Amino acid sequence: MKLLVLLIGVLMSISCDGRQEKEAATAGGDSARDSFARTVDSLLLDTEMHELRAQITVVVDNPDSDDESPFSFAPLANGSPPGHHARDGAIYADVEVLRKLLGRAVPVRLDTANHRFFVGSPEAVIFGHPHGTAWFVPVKLFARQYGAYVDVSCTLATCASIWTKQMLEHARQTGAIGTAVLEAHAEGLIDIDVKRLPTG
Repeated sequence: MKLLVLLIGVLMSISCDGRQEKEAATAGGDSARDSFARTVDSLLLDTEMHELRAQITVVVDNPDSDDESPFSFAPLANGSPPGHHARDGAIYADVEVLRKLLGRAVPVRLDTANHRFFVGSPEAVIFGHPHGTAWFVPVKLFARQYGAYVDVSCTLATCASIWTKQMLEHARQTGAIGTAVLEAHAEGLIDIDVKRLPTG
């Protein structure tokens, strides 16, 4: 009888210890989940609009001739505060910063009352939003009106690389056809003979 009581006590102790370990692990959380939450928190610019800090680069010729890649990435100037940011699934940038990069040949008209930009001819309507006196537009849609491709990346879609029309053409002429250039072709921004792609 004493042996039976002792055995039951040991089993109950093991069961309680296991439950406590499980509760402690749950309370501590999943390390990957915690890391992701910290990343989001570090990028959060606005808790009402849920704007996240974003990074935008511009594809340029690689100045390092010893590097195997013909292209390099230069950071795009942030412009007015809060700078580049992601909101509602799109990356936004200061419209004046984008016009300085892409040129002013394409006409741009702003309807401040309705937060609408009319870009190009025929006009495309692009919705923007203000921060102070500066206006921000979705980079991918805006750059497209100039024949540029924007490669959006990062887990939270907070990174983008702008391939200007000139750089897309340079890549086509030199045969430096990578994923971004193929995606630009799929979007109708550049003409590539996909049956004769370089190999290797």
